[in-house]
Parts: sequence; structure tokens; C-alpha cells
Amino acid sequence: MKLAVQIRDLSKTFIQGIIRKKRKKALKNISMDVPEGSICGVLGPNGAGKTTLLSIIAGILIPDKGNILVFGEDLYSTKGIKKVQNFINISSGHANFLWNMTVKENFHYYGMLYGIDNKERNKRIEELIDLFSLNSYKDVRFSELSTGTKQRLSLAKAFINDPKIVLLDEPTVGLDPDVAMDIRRIIKEFHKKKDITFILTTHNMEEAEELCDEVSFIFDGQIRVKGRPKELKKKFNIGDRIIIELKEGHTFSKDFFISGLLNISISNSYASIVVDDHSIRLPEIINRFIKEGIQIKRMEIRKADLEDVFISFSR
Repeated sequence: MKLAVQIRDLSKTFIQGIIRKKRKKALKNISMDVPEGSICGVLGPNGAGKTTLLSIIAGILIPDKGNILVFGEDLYSTKGIKKVQNFINISSGHANFLWNMTVKENFHYYGMLYGIDNKERNKRIEELIDLFSLNSYKDVRFSELSTGTKQRLSLAKAFINDPKIVLLDEPTVGLDPDVAMDIRRIIKEFHKKKDITFILTTHNMEEAEELCDEVSFIFDGQIRVKGRPKELKKKFNIGDRIIIELKEGHTFSKDFFISGLLNISISNSYASIVVDDHSIRLPEIINRFIKEGIQIKRMEIRKADLEDVFISFSR
């Protein structure tokens, strides 16, 4: 497994105030590996250190200690940071561009910062404007754009230098559900077509589960738990909950058992059944009821998500 990013013992402290200085440890000995071509999520509450971590990987902030290798290059060597910054880019959910510049002018500005020549820059800008449905906004000033369009611009800008790694800081924060869905679709399409490595922060656990191959939960500047979403739910014994009410005169057997059963609570004609995956286990449950002549009055499915994992380990 080739690694895109290797982080070892990363720490960062911010100092506030002049006379009475206060120290805030944003990151404490963070270590993590990001496989090439993966989508890695960094999850956690506000102030946990997520944005600080992305800013350090992007070369915007310098850590107090620790080391980062990006495709084998030492990020903090003189040659390394120049080389790495050519194939890395970042997009923030709080888009902030040059307000008086148009969409197209902003693209040119960032393209020039990456040293892309005029011919290639024009070609890439036209492609990105088309891919991100920005044609009708290309001559509109940034200050006049809607929140959703600003966010599309922010994401599109992150591909101006044809990066190998894209850092996404809360890519759908504050967006309407349909716009957020469109942003996630674009991320998945770029990941599939270009095999880009993504590292994203988000508060949206459903979004993380939909997009990420692996997630790391960061709390108070430390990674508390990490792994694939399914593996984490299994580790914390968290599954999908199937709540069933049987028709009058029908009851559950006290020795009710199926494959993948994690927990069960039975009270006469009611049952709360926790399984590893409801899409696999539900047909087995229904087939059993049919064979035994048991009729269902009501059924409700509550799908487990990464929020359950977060609640479980943060108690």
C-alpha cells in the first residue's frame, strides 16, 4: 500500500495575548497514514484541531514538532515544501476569495500563483468552469455569488493545478441539502476519474460515511480512534436497529436469534433488534416470520452511523 501522506508525532501550540500569554495545544502528537487514492475523513467537534491539521499538511502552518512525508517528500525541507505545494491544494467550506474579482479572474489569479502558463491556464479554467457549472457566473464578481456558488468556486479552484492531493475543510458546511449533495457527487466523480487522494474534515457523519474509506476521530487535539466506518461500528458493537411491532395475538420467541445479531430487547409483541447490517439481515427476519406465520403490524429501521461511534467513545 503506497502512502500519499505520513504524519508522525505532530504537535502545534498557539500562543494568545501579549502580557498574560495563554497557550492552547491544538494538536498533540498526531500520527496517521493516508493511502494513495483514498478519501480520508478527519472528524470531531469544533476546536478539536481539524483545520489546524489540514493547514499544516498544506504548508500554511508550521508545527512545533513532528514530521510529514507527502509522497515520500519531507514537507519541511526547503525543496520538499516547494515540490509538495505544486501537487497539493485546499478548499475551505468558508470560501473567501478576492471579492471584486469575477469568477474567471479569481481562477486566473490562483493559476498564476501556481505558475501555470497562460495557454495551459486558459484551458484548465474553461474545463473547470464547465465541470462545475459556472458558465453563467464566470463574469460575475465573487461578492455577488450565492453561498452555494461560492462553494463550487472554492472546490473548483482546488483542481486548478491538477493536484494529487486535495484537502477539503468542511466542504458542505452551511449549504442547502441539494447543493451539498451536488458537491459530494463532484468529489466522488473527481476521485473516480483522477484517482486523487482527498483528506476532508466534516461535522456531517452521514457525509463522512458516504465519502470516506477511512476516518479518524480527533478530540482535544488527539486522534482517539480511527478505522473504516464499518470496522469502527463493529468495534464499538454498534449496529442498525430494527424496531418491530407484531399484530395482535402474535408474539416473539424468547430465543429469537439470527446471524449478525448484536442485541435484542423483547416485550410481548414488540422487539428492538440490533444487527450488523439491516440490508443483509432484514430479509432473513421477514422470511422467518413468513415461515412461522407471524404477521408484522409496524416496522422501523434506524440505521447506525458514525455519530453513534463518536457518542460511544466520547462518553
